[in-house]
Amino acid sequence: MSNSSVLERICEVKKVSVALGRKIKAVRRLKRMTQQDLADRIGISVSQLSCIERGSKYPRQEIIVGIADVLNISPYEFFILPEHVQKHALCP
Repeated sequence: MSNSSVLERICEVKKVSVALGRKIKAVRRLKRMTQQDLADRIGISVSQLSCIERGSKYPRQEIIVGIADVLNISPYEFFILPEHVQKHALCP
């Protein structure tokens, strides 16, 4: 694997991390929960949750499932793009 393809892969993972973090933060706020509330309920630190919401750390699968459970949504909803984003992504 070339250096440029490795860098492209890292960039894509970072984009997914940021998008996931934004979605988690948005749903948490809609549920009127603080970071402290959510972190306590899933058993992680506020600092770790903050890193996840900023996209600087990608959470393990069990943390994603725990967050989804506390927020009362399917974990898959974190990875569904809104329709207008999907259409834009398909445009050349």
